[in-house]
Amino acid sequence: MENIVSFVLKVASRCNLNCSYCYMYNLGDKTYLSQPKFMSMETITVFAQKLHTYCQEKKARYVQIVFHGGEPMLWGKENYKQAIEIFTTIVKDVDFGFAMQTNGVSLTHDWYKLFKELNIRVGISMDGPKEHHDRYRVFHNGKGSYEKVVKAIELGKQYGMSNILSVVNLNISPSEFYQEVKNLGVPSFNLLLPDGHYDNLPDSFEKLKVNTLHHTPYADWLIEIFEIWKTDSDRPMIRFFRTLIELIMGEQTGDQMVGRLTNGVAVLETNGALEVSDSIRACYEGITRNDLNIHTHSIDDLYNDPLFEVFFHSHNMVNDTCLTCPIYDICGGGFLGNRYSNEEGFDNPTIYCHDMIKLVSHIQNDIVNSLPDEVCASLDASEAHYEEIVEELKEISLIKAHDEIKNKLKSFSLVC
Repeated sequence: MENIVSFVLKVASRCNLNCSYCYMYNLGDKTYLSQPKFMSMETITVFAQKLHTYCQEKKARYVQIVFHGGEPMLWGKENYKQAIEIFTTIVKDVDFGFAMQTNGVSLTHDWYKLFKELNIRVGISMDGPKEHHDRYRVFHNGKGSYEKVVKAIELGKQYGMSNILSVVNLNISPSEFYQEVKNLGVPSFNLLLPDGHYDNLPDSFEKLKVNTLHHTPYADWLIEIFEIWKTDSDRPMIRFFRTLIELIMGEQTGDQMVGRLTNGVAVLETNGALEVSDSIRACYEGITRNDLNIHTHSIDDLYNDPLFEVFFHSHNMVNDTCLTCPIYDICGGGFLGNRYSNEEGFDNPTIYCHDMIKLVSHIQNDIVNSLPDEVCASLDASEAHYEEIVEELKEISLIKAHDEIKNKLKSFSLVC
């Protein structure tokens, strides 16, 4: 069995921002209200002890710890000092990768100095130019956070700040968004597709047109970004594009969104609850909740959680449509949460199915057309045609998902 390699620690269950699209607070799940506001050192210590046992049993030599929230910087400087000491003291013979994803509004020289001292990589969430960022990423009084975030990014460049993370917003023109990132001068950023599913669609999706031939708003936006990016001789690294290119070239890579690898990510809540990736909460209230807690259970027990099993293997537990799709090995069926519907549970193609086919086809064709014929022949690489793939998917396939897999995917349906 593959290992869990990344643990997301929700060290704070509250946030100093009130982002409109946040899966934690504004997509219907209110279970955070029953959580302690902050993770205790007792929980950190118990988790470190259980993690040591887990790594020994699995012969794991590397673990990523991601400090998250809510807003993780509400946790306080001393807590980070203690936590890092606890992990590095208790968990033996393991290399750690410590990281944090923050909204950035509280970052100062002192915070950056501390994170550099503790070897914690910092990523900042930002959603484009001021007009757009301040529409979504606001304080609880409604005031936008753009100015503080830009100040944190500028400051962070002095300390090797790791990355900017942005949710795709179709209301921003691709050229305007790209120029904003370029103006900030960051070496890398990543793009996330918005959380959402068939019964709670992201902006710009028309319900009756989802996954139809000519309705690919997210692919169209991303393709335009790709075209701007590829011609930029001083371009930043965009992880989403890099991962797709590596997959198209046959590398064994991927993440929760794409590829065929297992999703070795688990969440530790402020009260010690062990759960699946928290963005799955966008499906419906309480979907991630179980009876597992680090104070009473082992990390291994998470493998017995039905939702975690589906998430962990989600790129290999897919809808029938995915099994016949020519880009399945690249897309991997997409992110699990984007496949959800109240009627079928997770037994659907992703809402971004046609978008991904169009985007991957475009990037693949760009690569093929840039390589000599003999190289393409050696790689068995050829052009992909979006319209042809879509037509193929309409045909009835003899390849079907195993009944056991289908039942597990459907088991999360809210329709009896």
